[in-house]
Amino acid sequence: MNDDHFRLLLDVAPVGVVLVDARNPEWPLVYANPGFLAMTGYCLEELLGKNLRMLQGDDPDPEARRRLREQLSRGESCHLVLRNYRKDGSAFLNEFSIVPVRDASGQITHYAGYHREAAERARPEPRAAQAPVTREDRLTGLLSYSYLEELLRRDWAIAQREHLSIAIFAIDIDALEMYNATFGRAAGDSIIRRLAHCISGCLRRASDATARVDGGTMIAFAPGLNVEQALRLGQTMTERVRDLRIHHPRSSVLRYVSISVGVAAATPEPADSPTVLLQRARQQLELAKKSGRNHAA
Repeated sequence: MNDDHFRLLLDVAPVGVVLVDARNPEWPLVYANPGFLAMTGYCLEELLGKNLRMLQGDDPDPEARRRLREQLSRGESCHLVLRNYRKDGSAFLNEFSIVPVRDASGQITHYAGYHREAAERARPEPRAAQAPVTREDRLTGLLSYSYLEELLRRDWAIAQREHLSIAIFAIDIDALEMYNATFGRAAGDSIIRRLAHCISGCLRRASDATARVDGGTMIAFAPGLNVEQALRLGQTMTERVRDLRIHHPRSSVLRYVSISVGVAAATPEPADSPTVLLQRARQQLELAKKSGRNHAA
């Protein structure tokens, strides 16, 4: 595939795609596809050579920017939701994933960003006294489970309308309690963070989403994957975690930290609910645990 064909694929992508220069400390933008330009209201000439922090206007999120810098400096992908502003001044929630791009020698030369507008949560009536949904898990930087549920309901409706499949992954860190008992809770939290980044790195499309439920339990979903594709991706998650080779001397599974993954996928029918598929993924997770852990079922 030549560069023109590759550029054409990016130009017709259904999400916003950008490329920034990682060799410049200012991370200037070198490419933005029409989807990103339409979402922000800027033309390409207005963005080229600039850092996309400009989209935050006077409403920066220093904690999110710190985490973004830290994860990318470690060569990890990063998933965030930030309030951004279009050229006309209107605000929107920008949900995006950033992935390092390496050359043949393994050096990071660019960062690729995949952006989509996240739906605002409907405002409750004044009498409803409901707390807003927290969009981020503080420990890992993944999505919060409550926000993932909102995204899943939205993407579920799209899958129903367009007759698309959707896959859900229920993920659990094997023998985490024993790891905490051996090395302490702080070390266990560090493992959760590290594995969260590893697992979310396997789900790189802008339409994919990963959240921590509690402890070492995570839920992810990926639109457009059938059962076979989802099982392969679930197995990739387990392999990537094993490849980290994090020593776990008291695990009954193997000498290293491992995960079990439950996988479920379906094309939603009009009467179907995402709750049913979530339950099926959790049932598959229990099956993976009963059959030895350290694999996807």
